[in-house]
Amino acid sequence: MKLTRRELGFALLPAAAPSQAPHALTPEEELAAARERLRRDAESLDSVELAMPTEPAFQFRP
Repeated sequence: MKLTRRELGFALLPAAAPSQAPHALTPEEELAAARERLRRDAESLDSVELAMPTEPAFQFRP
């Protein structure tokens, strides 16, 4: 059987499509996920050693 590129693309399209849409998160799940991301990000930032002279010298003024 000989297929053109277009026919092959249409044949493979349903297989590549997601089988189902991901369920919507509840507000509590979103909050828990955001807190988990924040915790992981804080841990990764804490793992980096940064010397004090590296910090930029500036002042925030209103």
